[in-house]
Amino acid sequence: MAFSRPMQPTEALLKVRQFLKEDPTEGQSATGGWDQAWKAETTPWDAGDVQPAFRELLDEKWSEVGVSLDELKDGKALVAGCGRGCDAAFIAAHGIDTLGIDLSPTAVEVAKKHLASQPNAPTNITFEAADFFSFPLPSSKPFSFAFDYTFFCALPPSWREKWGNRYAEVVRPGGLLVCLAFPIDGDREGGPPYSVSEEAYDRVLLPHFGKVYSKQPTRMAEGREPGRDRMIVYRRK
Repeated sequence: MAFSRPMQPTEALLKVRQFLKEDPTEGQSATGGWDQAWKAETTPWDAGDVQPAFRELLDEKWSEVGVSLDELKDGKALVAGCGRGCDAAFIAAHGIDTLGIDLSPTAVEVAKKHLASQPNAPTNITFEAADFFSFPLPSSKPFSFAFDYTFFCALPPSWREKWGNRYAEVVRPGGLLVCLAFPIDGDREGGPPYSVSEEAYDRVLLPHFGKVYSKQPTRMAEGREPGRDRMIVYRRK
């Protein structure tokens, strides 16, 4: 059931929207707006840790997906809009070489410093400033895994089909795209973050992917209201 009560934007989120509004580019390409948010340390989406729902999936419920992580280690993992890089490092710690990309060069520097500060940090991970829609794909080791969170919802809805088509290019056949759908806010207008739904993901992904898992997580970020998250896993056809 979709969460339908309109959510009031926080002061930090209003500042982010102002940064994006002042950027001469639009949508996901508003590099300056997202970078300004990181420079101003105005990043309300940054939890500073691995998303609890993602940790729950990989560490407790992965057997329900039906694909062994070992099957994916022949390729690389991608986290687009990686921010501080916590989720990317979590994937790398599970033995999959990982690339985290972000439009914001400042976010990439934050990710590198955060990783360096962690004890026993994985070494099979890199961070780069790059545009998801145009960065060059690896030729020798394709992406077998991708994680998408607070990226789909950052895009204007008119960009969603382009997002789905790009993931079809990014993820190799048989590879997985894991989506933590948030925020599921019903018919709420405006953003970012724009309201999402499982149907919105399905609409742009099912032409290229099969859906192998869909459940509401039981572990969520602190203060998160039930019904606003859903963990969905798609397998590239």
